[in-house]
Amino acid sequence: MKFTHLSFGLYAAAIFGLAACSTTTQYTSGKDYLKRYDERAALHVPSSGSVDADIRNIAAIEPDLQFPARIGLARIEKGRLITTPQDESESWTKMYNRLGPSFGEFVPVSPLITSMVSGPQKTNHPAQIVNDIRRGSARQHLDYVLIYEVSDTSDKSRNALQLADLSILGLFVLPSRNMKVDSTATAMLIDVRNGYPYGTATAFAERKAITTAIRANDKKMKLKDKARVIAVEELSDEVEEFMFELRDITAEKYAEY
Repeated sequence: MKFTHLSFGLYAAAIFGLAACSTTTQYTSGKDYLKRYDERAALHVPSSGSVDADIRNIAAIEPDLQFPARIGLARIEKGRLITTPQDESESWTKMYNRLGPSFGEFVPVSPLITSMVSGPQKTNHPAQIVNDIRRGSARQHLDYVLIYEVSDTSDKSRNALQLADLSILGLFVLPSRNMKVDSTATAMLIDVRNGYPYGTATAFAERKAITTAIRANDKKMKLKDKARVIAVEELSDEVEEFMFELRDITAEKYAEY
């Protein structure tokens, strides 16, 4: 009986851990970047349609980040824009409240509005998805949009109690399966008008548990949900960090003028 009690205790237990998170910010000038092109223009003029011409056009973009602003939130799942889940919205709402009104207004990007102005849905190519989100954000008159998504991997293995799988009751009673789910949440803040990428953030969450063989799939889904919510919570903290960094950068830039 003691062994059975311990088994249920182990089955109910879950272990949670986090890996390192990261953020990046960008506020560089395309004009400054292309100065070397201008200096060498007399020696080499890229032909229309060449890779050199493409690089020049891609780089010719200027940051224009100003607060307060209308900032959109767009959630991607399986290659499409979806409504932000309620359990994830709570983390973003807390972040918005911490940032305060000086950053402006935060608005969910509507999948319905986006579908009204999207291009032909030929593929789920990332570039097409981002472009459609920009179109929907433009229709909602948003200045910038924070696009994010969550991906996960899971692993299931047998433990020392695997012999219980040979018995009928063991499948239901003894925790012979080790379960682990890793979730990765990533976000990018871009300018709706010109696509300039101002910042990126990444966060990770790990959730572990042990379970019976008969309940392994159900337990995996529950672990995925828990890891997803925690990863987004961590992601919102990382986004908050780079938002403050960007505000400081823009404040310095405008102080120069």
